[in-house]
Amino acid sequence: MDGISAAISGIGVSAQGVALSAGNVANLNTDGYRARSLRQEDLPQGGVRSAGVAESQEPLNPGGSNVDLAAEAVSLDTRGLSYKADLTFLQVQQNVLGAALDMKA
Repeated sequence: MDGISAAISGIGVSAQGVALSAGNVANLNTDGYRARSLRQEDLPQGGVRSAGVAESQEPLNPGGSNVDLAAEAVSLDTRGLSYKADLTFLQVQQNVLGAALDMKA
């Protein structure tokens, strides 16, 4: 897998992780709700993919969920940094390819 495909796969997994975190935060006060997290795996040829959703087995808070806001904040921050890194890589690749095409023309 080339770098561009690897970066695109990372962006997709980051977006899925953000969506799960958003759902967790939205259900913070939902009785019996268990926090969910995205399992991901590295691909042998490069990049990542979603390997499913895991449900937290932590004890539930009385009358609520087991969502940990601090953990969700860290997850969102980490996903945001990963997304930015992949996007920066794609922008650099666009500039390199543009420069190569300009030199060829």
